[in-house]
Amino acid sequence: MSGASPAGPSPASPLGPDDWRRVRAALLYMGRDLHHRSYAVTAERRELLWQEMDACLALAERIPADGDEALSAGPAAAIMGAADPPAANA
Repeated sequence: MSGASPAGPSPASPLGPDDWRRVRAALLYMGRDLHHRSYAVTAERRELLWQEMDACLALAERIPADGDEALSAGPAAAIMGAADPPAANA
């Protein structure tokens, strides 16, 4: 039996440039969606949505848009705030 799960790659699998572009696009989409939703809620809820929107957009900005070498250098640690990736289960 192989080490890969049927649900997809393990969390420790490195992401390729196309994967990072998809993650960035999803974060941008989520930020725009939160902004649109903020028009139909109370002022208190709107502030929460805007905070989440700002967090999504700030994280998206940290992912290179063009898929250059920075992606293959491992942006996950910088994005997730970790100095080193988690160790694989031995």
